[in-house]
Amino acid sequence: MALEPIIDRVQAICTSIVSQDVVLDKLTENESYTWHEITGINRTGATTTIEVGLKHGSEFFGYRAGAANAADRSVRLFALVVAPGYFVPCARFKVAALGDLLELVVNGHPGHF
Repeated sequence: MALEPIIDRVQAICTSIVSQDVVLDKLTENESYTWHEITGINRTGATTTIEVGLKHGSEFFGYRAGAANAADRSVRLFALVVAPGYFVPCARFKVAALGDLLELVVNGHPGHF
C-alpha cells in the first residue's frame, strides 16, 4: 500500500497577543496519522515563544518550544509522532503582535509504520 503524504500549510492572522493556536483540522477522527514534521513560524514579527505539538479539543500537548525573536524564525519538530485523527498538529504562538501572519507547516501521512 502506497503512503499518501500530507504536506500542508495553515496561516492565520494574530488576533490575541496572549496566546493563539494555529491547527490543521482536515483530519479523519478514526484514522491514525504519522507526523514527521510540525513547524510554527511567525512570518511578520517576533514571538516570545512558539510551541509545536498536538492538540485534542482544548488540551495542547507540546513537544518542542523556542523563542522566535525575529520574523521568519521557526520552531520545528522532526520526529515520528503517531496519533489518532482527533489529535491535530498545532503551533501555539505566545505574545505575538496583533496582525502578525502566523503559520503552521506539517509533513506526515495517514497510517503508521
